[in-house]
Amino acid sequence: MIDITIKLDNNHKVWKWLESQENKLINAGHVGTHIDVYKKSTIPIEYFKTKGILIDCTNYGLNEEIGIEVLKNVEIEENSFVMFKTNIQISYPYGSDIYVKQHPELSWNLITYLLKKKVYFIGIDCAGIRRGKEHIQADIKSEENNTYVIENLDLSKLNIKAGNKFSVYTMWIENPFATGLATRVLVDVLH
Repeated sequence: MIDITIKLDNNHKVWKWLESQENKLINAGHVGTHIDVYKKSTIPIEYFKTKGILIDCTNYGLNEEIGIEVLKNVEIEENSFVMFKTNIQISYPYGSDIYVKQHPELSWNLITYLLKKKVYFIGIDCAGIRRGKEHIQADIKSEENNTYVIENLDLSKLNIKAGNKFSVYTMWIENPFATGLATRVLVDVLH
């Protein structure tokens, strides 16, 4: 098992940011690896175990859009967990301004394609699948299509070759007040 949940020590600057927030309960759900649920929907329990698909996007730079071309020769199965690996965390640590504001983002065409394929999760090792004002719009569009966005994965530990199959176990705690659910994600590579 490989834990791809981002690890934050007790001295990470994000905790000081959280202390300064008026609504700590809402904001705490958006710290570290989490699922965005702006519509406050209940995630079905069958989403716990999925088939994983890792998409290598390490050749994309800051502020670049990742288009549908990354799925060339990739079969996207219904109910899967599609992960986009940019490796941004290697140069720009979680919580830094560049990590939050200038990360690569998925194109709307790519997001729409994944929603049509009815994937359970879209995961990324960035602060979101879109930046700025479109961040929440992309999360809501996904959630309305029963697909959930998981942000801030640690995909640097995942060295899976194209075509390798793996299972993903995603755990979250429901919270009717939160718009982000703290999440733990484990990968089991099948041989």
